[in-house]
Order: sequence, then C-alpha cells, then structure tokens
Amino acid sequence: AEGFAAVLKRHRSIAEIVQDYAKTLVKVIKDERPLLSDLSSMMKIDSDRLICAMPQVTRLKLSLPALRAVHAQAAFNAKRLKAFRELEKEVHEGKCYLTSNGQGSVLRVVNLITLRLERWDGKFCVEVGKWSLKESIVQQTRAQLPGSKMRAGELAMQALRRLTGKELSVLNPKVGGGTAVEVEEAASDSYGVTTRYVKTSFTATTSAPAAKDTCVVPTGAEGFEVFQDIELWDTHGDFLDNDKASVFAWVTDAEFQHLAHSDMKGRRFMFMKEI
Repeated sequence: AEGFAAVLKRHRSIAEIVQDYAKTLVKVIKDERPLLSDLSSMMKIDSDRLICAMPQVTRLKLSLPALRAVHAQAAFNAKRLKAFRELEKEVHEGKCYLTSNGQGSVLRVVNLITLRLERWDGKFCVEVGKWSLKESIVQQTRAQLPGSKMRAGELAMQALRRLTGKELSVLNPKVGGGTAVEVEEAASDSYGVTTRYVKTSFTATTSAPAAKDTCVVPTGAEGFEVFQDIELWDTHGDFLDNDKASVFAWVTDAEFQHLAHSDMKGRRFMFMKEI
C-alpha cells in the first residue's frame, strides 16, 4: 500500500486516473442500488463498463498509449495513416476508447445500448430508415432495435434515458425487467484494429396512443419490397442533426429477422460490423 501511495504521489496523472476510477465505481454501484454485500459478484463489474463511465479526459489519458502505438504502426503508409486519423477523431470525440487485448494488440472498445419496445399486440419497434426532410425520402439503413452509443461519463441507464427522452418520448416507454449484456469482438477494417462491442439490452412496453400511428412511406421509397405490409411511423417532425429523423416500424420477430438481414435493395449485412 505504501509503495502504491508513493507512485500516486510521484505521478499526478496516474493519481487522477485512480481517483476518477474510484468515483466512477461508486457511481456505478449507486446506480445499481445493490442489496447484497458481494458487489463484484452480483453486479458483474468489469473494466469496460467502468472505463466507459469515466470522464472523457481520463478515458483519453488511458487511450493515448494505444493511440500512439497505432500511429507508430501506420508509419508512412497513407491508407493506415488515414485510418489512424479517423480513429484518433473518434477517440477524442468520446465515441470509443482504446486498450489492449492482453496480448499486446490494440483493442477499440465501443459501448452501446439497445431497447426492445413492445406494444399490446406483441409487435415491437425497430428503426428501418432515416427520413430526410430536404430530400423527402427514406435513406437506406439496416433494420435494428432503437439504440445509441454510450457517451463518455455515461452509465447504461443514463444512455437509455437520453434515447427514450428524445425520439421515443412520444411512446412513453415503461422500462421493466432486467438487462442483458453481450460482448462481441470483430475486426474493424476501417480502423485497422479489433473492436470489442459491449451491448446492454433493455426491454420496455408502451400503451401510448402514438403506438397506433402509421405513416405513408415518403416519396421515392414506395417501391421497396421490404416495406410492404409493415406499419411505419416517424418522429412527427422531431428532426435530428442534418434535418433527418428516424423512421420506425412495428414488426413481428419473423419480420425483423428479414429486415435485419436485408437493406432496401436486399443487400445482406451483419449488425455489429456496421456500427
């Protein structure tokens, strides 16, 4: 203990990281409201979850060694340098952080949340496109559950509140049940590193009148076969950045399986690799 204290006293940046880590741990425990004393076992606390909720300035400090390693590997290769710049931008924007996989390789970590929102007939809400106000069309997108990347300093529940308080507020979702956490690793060719996706899934129900709404597919998208017999609704003018709003559909599990593996032209893709 004395040796560790000496290190903290000598290296202020390390002391600041340890302090933020401790504060974030308390924040996570408080958010979970545990009833038992065995916190680590009950809450399944892991470093990915804690680092995600740490302040951006601290996450950046933790990411810089790995970021420098990626830069060194890029050397004078133009393609690798371009990938490094994109990765550097994402790290500085707090969209991900970098660490090691334990074998010396750089690992990009992305934390995200998804929400399965069901209505009275068992159908659930999925995002099927982006409605462009300027172009009056639905832009191609994969079908997916409503979700969001978690931001620096944000807990999963805070990210969920941000999601449900924006585009889904009209549905007044009632979150219930527990959460499920899935971890997947895949090569990210655009960045030249492996990415670990940590996804926290929530479930909710809605009985709001807006859940009965449907909308006409915008001009230019009527011919897309995947939209046939699917109930669509939009966010009623609550446009996002760049004048775009999400277009949602109420679907069955069978319909979602079809939509989730085909875009509007029938191209197949994988969920995680597209994030």
